[in-house]
Amino acid sequence: MLRKLLFVFFLVPTLAFAGETQAGFPTQAIWVSKTTAVAGETLVVSAVVYNGNTSALKGTLVFTDDAERIGVRELELPAGESQIHSIEWKPKAGEHRLAARIEGTSAALSQTETPSITVVVAEPPPPSRVQQTVSQAAQTAGNIASSSLPIVLGIATSIFDAVEPYRQKGVEELEAYVEKTRSRAGGSAGGTVAGTSTSNTSGFGSAGANGGGLVSNIAQVAAAAALFVMSSLYLFYPLLALIFLGTLYFLARRIRRRPE
Repeated sequence: MLRKLLFVFFLVPTLAFAGETQAGFPTQAIWVSKTTAVAGETLVVSAVVYNGNTSALKGTLVFTDDAERIGVRELELPAGESQIHSIEWKPKAGEHRLAARIEGTSAALSQTETPSITVVVAEPPPPSRVQQTVSQAAQTAGNIASSSLPIVLGIATSIFDAVEPYRQKGVEELEAYVEKTRSRAGGSAGGTVAGTSTSNTSGFGSAGANGGGLVSNIAQVAAAAALFVMSSLYLFYPLLALIFLGTLYFLARRIRRRPE
């Protein structure tokens, strides 16, 4: 590669000082990063263009593979200068003949198209045993998932239709219970403030009242927490699934446990 570049740059000044008009491609002005490759591999195709004229050279540089375009670069080359243009190319397996040509210019060109070069692209190697196994496993898993998805969706829909009425009824009853306990708490608090209390020297009556109030508060908090969970579909059904799976796990362990 380096020898070709040095050859091109030493050749350009010699052609520029020649008596006839020199613009276009030098000899062997196109090359590729690898002349033997594997299908799917990315190669770099390059071409050098020089302008020995006294005016700028404008046009389109077209890279071809057996006359089929594989890349295009816009060209604007000042007088007495040279440029290297490259494209990335991902070939298929087979033999390819690459060339480059300049289009869309009215300038005098000593050569409008490069001689073609041949690139041989081989078929990719067959996958290894491990790759084949992984590919088959992935394909099997995809087939199982695609075939079982309608069944899973049907089961989930049936469970939802069966459980949803009970969830909604439970939400209604919990809302009524929470509202009822709040109204009771408000009424008892108002009665205590408005009325007069008699002294109890033994203290048994006050202890019983405090105990009843504590139990009532615990029940109210538990009802509010249950209402919060049951009111949200995104909390209720995942929690229900966890409880169901946990129950199955517990039963499976009990069954597998051997009697001593």
